[in-house]
Amino acid sequence: MGSPLSLFLAAPFAVGPLPAPQAPAITGSRQAAPQAVLVESPSGAVVAEAALFAGLASAHAVYVGEKHDDALHHQVQLAVLKGLHARRPGLVVGLEMVDGSGQASLDDWSAGRMSDTDFEAFWKKAWGYDFALYEPILRYAKGNGIPLKGLNAPISLISKIYKGGLASLSPAERARLPARVEQTSDADYLAYITRTIDESHGHPPPDRLAKMLAAQAAWNETMGDGVARLLAGGAEAVLVVAGAGHVYFGAGIAESAARRGAGEQAVVLPWPDGGGTAPLADMLRELRDPARAKLKLARYFWLLPS
Repeated sequence: MGSPLSLFLAAPFAVGPLPAPQAPAITGSRQAAPQAVLVESPSGAVVAEAALFAGLASAHAVYVGEKHDDALHHQVQLAVLKGLHARRPGLVVGLEMVDGSGQASLDDWSAGRMSDTDFEAFWKKAWGYDFALYEPILRYAKGNGIPLKGLNAPISLISKIYKGGLASLSPAERARLPARVEQTSDADYLAYITRTIDESHGHPPPDRLAKMLAAQAAWNETMGDGVARLLAGGAEAVLVVAGAGHVYFGAGIAESAARRGAGEQAVVLPWPDGGGTAPLADMLRELRDPARAKLKLARYFWLLPS
């Protein structure tokens, strides 16, 4: 399962599971989904689905954030996957949910060498969240020959950094992470991470906070390094499925990938990012409020109106 740090950054404002609303019709086709409303940044304008995919078509990496247990967020991810695949047939899907040790299982299942039952058991052990939430995405990729790639750092290493910092790793453990692990240079993202840690972990002292920030940096740097490697290895584009807390402000994973030459990137956020649905007028008002600066969080917002 995801580390404690990943879990709270993925859905920092959620206070518990929300009742699942009826899902809107999200098709991912070239026609706009009937109940989907798309907003671009920085203008805050409502755009058509065709405009969204025209904007994403040139990106080398596209990140679609999620609250891990929200079914609607995964439907948005599937819609983006379908729309991108129609335009970028050489697409690869990168997954926060699996680290490098699980790549053989992803490959075996995709190639039909692993049964669905065994793959579901693997997924439960590797990630923990209900396989059914991710199944449509995974099956679409498998059915269309889209490679599935694990991007994550080994959870045991992230947990060790979380407790003792990078210096606590043995040389062999350190070698399993990218050679360069740097803290974010994005002031907004750093403030978000720091505030979330402070609020969720009882105002930890500076030395404890530094270790927790280092764990998040190692997590993002490993995934960003993985994205860059996929692109350098010939992927036409990479669609990254990850917790929203790893992609806010176009930082996190994207910032790490950019430092490694990933090229043009874009973030799409299902909205509300904390899960569920909300009245359309309220969502538009929130996104467009200059005082809240929510439009800085992503390039596109896929609104889920109630």
